[in-house]
Amino acid sequence: MSGKINRGLAFLMLALLCASTAQAQFTNRYPKLDDFGHQIYLEQHELPILSHGPVDPAPSPDGRSIAFAAQGWLWLLEIDSGVARRLTEGRDVDSRPRWSADGQQLAFVRDTGADTSIVIMDVESREEIVIDTKAIDVDPEFSADGEHLYYTSGQSGSLDIWRHHIAASTSEQVTALRQAERNARRLPGSDSILYLDGNGAQRQLRLRNFIEGTDTVAHAETLSYHLTADVHPVERLVVFSAPLENDYHLWTKDLDRPEVRKQLTFGQAYALTPAFSADGTSIYFVEADAQRQFHLKRIATYGGPVESVRIRSWDYGKKTGQLTIVPQNALGDTVAARVSIVDGDGHPVASPSDATYFDPQSGRNYFYSIGEQDLTLPVGTYEITATNGPMTPLVQQTVRVRANEKAETPLLLEPVWDAKEAGYIAADYHNHLNGDGHHRATHEHALRLQKGESLHHMAPMSWNRWDRKIDRELLGTQTESEGFVVSQGQEVRSHFHGHIGLVGVQQPFEPWFFGPHNPTLGDPNLSNGMVFDYARGQGLFPIYVHPTSSDADPFLPDQLDGLPIELVSDAVLEENFGLEAVIGWSSPLGTSQLWYRLLNVGRSVPAMSGTDAWVDFYRTPAVGTGRNYVPVDSQSADFVTTFNSATASRGFVSTGPAIVFELDDGSKPGDVTRSGTVGWSAFVASTIDVERVEIVVNGDIVQRLSGVSAGQSKTITGELVLPEAGWVAARVYSEQPLEDPWPMMHPRPFAHSEPIWIGEVGSTDSAARTKAASDMIRAIEAAEQTSRDAYGEVKASKMMGRMAEAKKQLRNMMPADT
Repeated sequence: MSGKINRGLAFLMLALLCASTAQAQFTNRYPKLDDFGHQIYLEQHELPILSHGPVDPAPSPDGRSIAFAAQGWLWLLEIDSGVARRLTEGRDVDSRPRWSADGQQLAFVRDTGADTSIVIMDVESREEIVIDTKAIDVDPEFSADGEHLYYTSGQSGSLDIWRHHIAASTSEQVTALRQAERNARRLPGSDSILYLDGNGAQRQLRLRNFIEGTDTVAHAETLSYHLTADVHPVERLVVFSAPLENDYHLWTKDLDRPEVRKQLTFGQAYALTPAFSADGTSIYFVEADAQRQFHLKRIATYGGPVESVRIRSWDYGKKTGQLTIVPQNALGDTVAARVSIVDGDGHPVASPSDATYFDPQSGRNYFYSIGEQDLTLPVGTYEITATNGPMTPLVQQTVRVRANEKAETPLLLEPVWDAKEAGYIAADYHNHLNGDGHHRATHEHALRLQKGESLHHMAPMSWNRWDRKIDRELLGTQTESEGFVVSQGQEVRSHFHGHIGLVGVQQPFEPWFFGPHNPTLGDPNLSNGMVFDYARGQGLFPIYVHPTSSDADPFLPDQLDGLPIELVSDAVLEENFGLEAVIGWSSPLGTSQLWYRLLNVGRSVPAMSGTDAWVDFYRTPAVGTGRNYVPVDSQSADFVTTFNSATASRGFVSTGPAIVFELDDGSKPGDVTRSGTVGWSAFVASTIDVERVEIVVNGDIVQRLSGVSAGQSKTITGELVLPEAGWVAARVYSEQPLEDPWPMMHPRPFAHSEPIWIGEVGSTDSAARTKAASDMIRAIEAAEQTSRDAYGEVKASKMMGRMAEAKKQLRNMMPADT
């Protein structure tokens, strides 16, 4: 009982920690759990992946073979012959196999794309026993006597380890810690297990002794999501994968003398999922190559050269054929494409030449084809879905793969609206390369994704894993290929205060993290005002990223605690910054209400974009899910010129549709117009139904019109009377969120023009200014109270002083009698 109470208190603290960022994130696709503030991290880091090459090696007890997962099925590799034989089939994705001690059974994870279960399979007969709760179930491990199966389940509301009596089909809970207990491994004998625990800022390997009733930390790392381990079959020796800067290496440790660990792999490595051989003399693991294809490798337990374990042939249990997909444009030229392929049962196809991804919104697996893509597949029928970003309608074809034949399938990809031909650059100013995904990503990998999404410019952000600075060495690096550009920036992840992106930074702002519930490594009296000071000194343009979450107005009384703590006060005190108005994980409708308040008090804040996707993650939306469309004078406009145009409030932001807005006097977003009667036009295009087009003046919807149907475009015109001051803009969106918005990936197709100012930049309507100032004062007061509760006795005077000054300035904007 006490464990549950303690965990509840821990989650309360975690909720406070994530107050400024949880509101901006994805909720869940799989059954919801309370292990993390953002379930995207749980689903990305704790659930299995789909890959073409081998992952999750499990050497057999007789030493003759290795079970592993590849292409969504389980395989058994005969070590001597090099032949891999397929063990499972069907629509779901099977992974993470573990052997019973007698070698007669394999337990593994089965993933439907919306839930997971545990399967115990008799290797000879292929008969299956399924353990399937209503929650996530992963990571099986047989007990030494074979009577029980340890596995991780979320049925308590959090990922805990359970022990299942196989014959009786009953389960009991074994652990009840704060976060993500999984990866159980039996120790020699039957009295203990080693397991992983995600403990806040740490990841730990814990040792549970059932005889003595103890549960102790055997090893700890700082936020290392691939801290997976195995235990020697005879010795009390553990091997685990843990980080060294941006790399992941294999290490061993004596559980009875844990003060020393031994490094096994060296150089630039990304060694994952280690497993001991049956005799304990070798360790098998996997590592991805430059094409992000996994390979099976082996190293001696006590060190030595790394050997590749060759797979000479793949036995599918049925004949295979060849499929070549050829994405083309209207001229017949091959182009890049985002591709999703499933067989007749609905089983996904993994890419043999690049990473395979999973869309957490629609549940599709997908990959990128740069021109032609050759695939070797079991015979059967396949459904192909392809696009070239959110403005290209889906192309869907059914093809038959026949034995020993080659089928070539052209895929004609034509956009509804071609941004470059229309004089626009598509840019996404907030993504990440590496965040402890399953492989090491580079700018070249990012460019591959950009080409498949028609995303011309991208700014991935280097970020921190507490003490580890992910991609720090890439800061300021810019890489270009065929007109596509990637430019490395920094995300300052001051969780409690609000995250800030710095585009174009050469030297990182320090500290990268701070806040009341972050590890305190110095003076806790810190503020995001320091980030703005640094940006001014370096000539940078700071962007507040992922500021809100829901469709609701964030200034409603029950929504105020969802805003980043320092955002509103910084918006009053600072003149030069952007607001991420579209983001891959949150609602643009709620964010728009925040943006309108800032415009209404005279802040000329440009709407900026961000997907907050990871190139090295498996479960992530496509880069460019949130994007700016920036008008440029030349299709070859460089990154800096385009970024400067975006920060000057030119163009529009979008999760997919296009909206090109202008007035009949020639004024376009970022310009200044006059008050009075004015005509307007809005060109709208979309690959998805968008029902509403709205004209917005000073935050109020003054005209509502019908949108366009999927795959259509049109120009809408009208007339309105503009007030003496303020701003006007246009937006288009779908009335309801969509479960499957492909080719877009955001559930809310949405686009919003930048504002056209009335009279002068920063002009304000007095009534709108008064209301906005009043709302913003209430938000700051809520932030002050949240800050006092979180900081306690620590005097955060820098932050509190800025809040007081911001309230003073807001009051000066209001009439004296309010």
